[in-house]
Amino acid sequence: MSQPPTIPVSVVMPAYNEEGAIAAAVEDVRAHLFSILPGAELVVVNDGSKDGTGAILDRLAASEPRLKVIHQKNGGHGRALRTGLDAAQGEFVFLIDSDRQIPLEAFPPLWEAAKSRDGAWGVRVKRHDPRLRLWLTKVIRATLPLLFGVRLRDANVPYKIIRRSIWLEARDLIPPDTLAPSLFLALFARRCGYDIVEQEVPHAERRTGVVSIRRWKLFKFCAKAFRQMLAFRGRLARYSAGGGRSGKTAR
Repeated sequence: MSQPPTIPVSVVMPAYNEEGAIAAAVEDVRAHLFSILPGAELVVVNDGSKDGTGAILDRLAASEPRLKVIHQKNGGHGRALRTGLDAAQGEFVFLIDSDRQIPLEAFPPLWEAAKSRDGAWGVRVKRHDPRLRLWLTKVIRATLPLLFGVRLRDANVPYKIIRRSIWLEARDLIPPDTLAPSLFLALFARRCGYDIVEQEVPHAERRTGVVSIRRWKLFKFCAKAFRQMLAFRGRLARYSAGGGRSGKTAR
């Protein structure tokens, strides 16, 4: 009995109220990723959008079999990302946002760097984000060496290629309510010694939609994320003490 073809990459894209950008975001994947990896798939998680995002996705999926759309009640970006990771079937997963702030023209060189390793992550050198978000990113960057003993230039960047087997290994350490599963997955991979390279990518201003977490809500979000990070640190320490992976290749 023949085996089904291997899916090289699953693109995982959460979406919330992105009717102005979602069709273009899907077309970006078709133009810059499916064109060089025709066997790849795109998993878009519609996180309870109140606008036309869901309807647009369903219409696009009707003519694009590589597009898988998951509709769920609004649970936040982290829960949507985890839903997409669980649904992915590729050898690698590519985590991106639907706002198109990091152009997919940067995918081919990132893929070339990732496919012979365990992954490759983008680094937004010049970011076009509100000043408060930039400041919080600096705080996170300074905190990670103290809490986890690792350095990540852009830990929560929504532009990561990583072997899905690493997600499956880390999954039980990252609860469904985690606000920043991409960050925790990056910490897990780095602490466990996987072969990951960081590569600079461009970053553009948001052209459509709105930032859903701003000002005081953003501070509350970060406070909760920090508490979750401390809890994750404990779980990761117990995992390592119990004989978890320590630097062997995932391949």
